[in-house]
Amino acid sequence: MTKKLDLLQNRPRRGSVILFFTRSGKVRLGEVLVEANAAQDELQVQDAGGARNRVKFRNVLLNLGHSTGGFAAKQQQIENIAAEIDLALLLDSHPEWQKGVAIAVNAMAEEYFGQQVEAQQETAMYLALQRDNRFTISGEKAQFRPATPTAKNKRREQDRQKLFESLRATMTEALQKDWGAAEINAHPLSKKLARLARATLEQRRLYPEAWRKEFVMHLHSLNTLTGYRDARHLLFHWLQKIGRVPPNTDIFIFSEPVLRRHARRLMSHQHPASSNQSKRSEDPDSAGHPAFVVTIDNPETTDRDDALSFRRTENGIEIGVHTPLLEALVPRGTLFDEWAYDVGASAYLPHRRVPMLPEKIASDWGSLNAGQECPVLSFYFALGDTQPPRFSRVICEQIKIGMNTDYESVDKLLPEASWEKLLQAEKNFVNLESYDINVALQTWATAAVRLAAQRLANGAKIFKRDEVDVRVDAGGVVHLRFVSRDSVAHKMVAEWMIATNQAAAQFCHENNLPCIYRVQETLAPEREDEEPAGRTHARAQLKPERAPHRDLGVDGYTQITSPLRRYSDLVMQRQIVAFLQTGKPQYSQTDLWARALAIEDMTRRIQRLESRADFYWKCVYVAQHLGETYTAQIGRSQGHSPRIILQLVDLDLRLFVPPSGIEGIEEKKIPPHHSPAEVQAVCLEMNAEKAMMRFQLK
Repeated sequence: MTKKLDLLQNRPRRGSVILFFTRSGKVRLGEVLVEANAAQDELQVQDAGGARNRVKFRNVLLNLGHSTGGFAAKQQQIENIAAEIDLALLLDSHPEWQKGVAIAVNAMAEEYFGQQVEAQQETAMYLALQRDNRFTISGEKAQFRPATPTAKNKRREQDRQKLFESLRATMTEALQKDWGAAEINAHPLSKKLARLARATLEQRRLYPEAWRKEFVMHLHSLNTLTGYRDARHLLFHWLQKIGRVPPNTDIFIFSEPVLRRHARRLMSHQHPASSNQSKRSEDPDSAGHPAFVVTIDNPETTDRDDALSFRRTENGIEIGVHTPLLEALVPRGTLFDEWAYDVGASAYLPHRRVPMLPEKIASDWGSLNAGQECPVLSFYFALGDTQPPRFSRVICEQIKIGMNTDYESVDKLLPEASWEKLLQAEKNFVNLESYDINVALQTWATAAVRLAAQRLANGAKIFKRDEVDVRVDAGGVVHLRFVSRDSVAHKMVAEWMIATNQAAAQFCHENNLPCIYRVQETLAPEREDEEPAGRTHARAQLKPERAPHRDLGVDGYTQITSPLRRYSDLVMQRQIVAFLQTGKPQYSQTDLWARALAIEDMTRRIQRLESRADFYWKCVYVAQHLGETYTAQIGRSQGHSPRIILQLVDLDLRLFVPPSGIEGIEEKKIPPHHSPAEVQAVCLEMNAEKAMMRFQLK
């Protein structure tokens, strides 16, 4: 679909080089001699052999544009790329492709060349597939015809293993002799080695997983040679040194999100939904709209995707939780939907943010910005005199956002600074005769305390550890923001998000809607190698049936409160909105489950990425503040190869320090990890990239 849309917007002109289907179904490369006019949907094209063809517009696969060096030069470039494509490597990496399934050629090109696939590379993939008699091409897909195993295939596998050994040996030689770009490019295996390094760094399946794991183990064994204890850092800097790193990349984000070739064109036009504003409501009570609507986020947040409100009704007080309604901005099956599905979730790293949706949607058209009339999906809760808030209804509506504020400002406005004290206090509502920010905040906080008390009574866990928010400025200086888990503002917002996600699960269950439930029925046992203050909890599992989430103390749970940031939330929003509008779900259980599993895998990868980035930049912070004293705990893990674990409590940073990196205490006097010693640690040396460190303990 993306290719056809691109062709409609950029019709081949005279002199353009195109890839097209002939009448016999073969793929050919040719130059447009006469372009199609408004009356005829046909091009006159001359192929590489000089033959002229009449090509229907629907048979054009790719438009490569004009070639500055002429058609012959462009053809030769593509032929050179096609000649180097190793289709056997792709098949080895994807055993499921060998079962005769239809595979999108663009997906094969992205797997082989990386996310940033150029039109020439995709064209070369078409030509390579056509020349391999094991494949048939139909439209934009290719299909493999499995062959009977032969002695030739076995010899090929042996040759491939020899190739891998040669690649490992070449990498070792390159590191030992400190080869630069010139030496690497002159080596006959340079392109294959660079491709293996990129596939390993990006965790793509271009090479078999066993190869990539073995390659990483090999790089770890070269630690004394390179100084890098993390193979990712070694691979990134090596690729950077030989000029194989795309622009605007770093160790954590190697390539930008998908559909980059469409981004500029898509964002150059105003989205039709952005100008479709409804009339503002006048009196809040008479119009039936919330009287006060506020978003609460971090100060730097621009993609605001949840808001709180309250208003008086005939039966009392009603609190609303609102999320941006994206049915007009991101309809199912559109380019923006494909974009969001491929990215999976927004990544929030200390030094940069990669939004799930294009920035224009995430921070402007779809964001709940103050002063704007926004379409929202609203979950309303009724407040009683003594009971916890009760979910009453869910509707689609248009509301005006009254204010954007942040957690710190909210904590300053609330009369009670501690969540623990608020839990123990009287849970009565303030006088609601007037509408102002103070009344709104106190109402939301008091109701949130009731929600928390109910969850705790149901066995919910209390997480008391403070958080350290890491940010990096334009100059590379690391700044830390300490977030107390006793913050009323954070706890208040968290309680309302949990209540809304529980309400969404309840709504789906009561209406027999297919749903992505997040279930946690058991807790994992404690482990001594976990952080001293922590406990290992079983990860929530995805299930199609509702079941309890024990850590949260709720009978059912899904995620719907962040449709701008998580694709799973966007999917569940569509599911509920479709039911509200038509009485039918948007997705069947089969479709929903297939998407859920794919999204969950991507989301976990992003979470690991965020965790690694936080760890790295905290180490950079320590390196930028050598000589500072930190409250710490030190212990030694058990097992055949015990490791010294130094936990910098102030930074929530756990380090594995070599014995040579600890001064001021004898190694044999370091206690077991499950009963660590309290110490004061001064960092004397820290290299975040090579994980080299030295601490003086007091």
